[in-house]
Amino acid sequence: MIQSPLKNPNSPKKCLKQLLEIIPAGSIVDTFLLFSGDVEINLAEYDRFVIAHTNKYAIYEFWWSVQRESDRMYKIVTCDQFKFHPTMYEIMQRRWVEFKDPIVRSAIFFTLNQMSETGNVSSGKLIGNSFNPVALGNLRAFKASDNIHFVLDKGEDFMQSLDSELRGDYAVVFAGKFNYNLFDYGKSQSYDTYTVDHRKLKDLFESSNKKLMLIYNFDNRVDKFFKKHKKILIDKYGRTTDNKEEAVEVIIANF
Repeated sequence: MIQSPLKNPNSPKKCLKQLLEIIPAGSIVDTFLLFSGDVEINLAEYDRFVIAHTNKYAIYEFWWSVQRESDRMYKIVTCDQFKFHPTMYEIMQRRWVEFKDPIVRSAIFFTLNQMSETGNVSSGKLIGNSFNPVALGNLRAFKASDNIHFVLDKGEDFMQSLDSELRGDYAVVFAGKFNYNLFDYGKSQSYDTYTVDHRKLKDLFESSNKKLMLIYNFDNRVDKFFKKHKKILIDKYGRTTDNKEEAVEVIIANF
């Protein structure tokens, strides 16, 4: 299978098997909160037609660039002149968007993603100044299926598109880590991270007439928050489980 060149430890990616069981081949699937694209890319390989949404231009630009210029990006990130000293790391996190060339910006996006403890590009502690050889290989060899289409949505709130731009038979939101949004008010937005209002998402989920699935990293708060809804628990090996102590992800469906 094609592998994403990006890492994203915060986003669910063990759920492919269960999604393939739910979504028939040939279906059109809108996905939201695109970042590393692990599941979206593999769904497309298995003959699902994926419309991968993001409202973050930097994320869209990376995928636009890697689809068209992955070889050039590989040459940039492996060039000796491109390497920067660890003392420049925090400066690059703040200023990478100022570079004019979109392929260079995307190469820096990849570099910061690989070196960040969190996988975030504009934040995260430096964990090394060398690349994972597997990630480099995935970058160089990347060729997305014709079944996936990356879309840049307008608006700061991705739920505007979730509410109005659905074109497919199913919609999947990679909601990630759950919280009660107690400290999100007034928090500044970065170029590469999303803020999810989980109460608002739940309201939309419950009122939508579309077949909608939310995928979270499992914890007991998610279980209680969506206590009335159908859930599929997934363990660290990607297997369906009934044991909450073994669950690392959960699919919540409104159908």
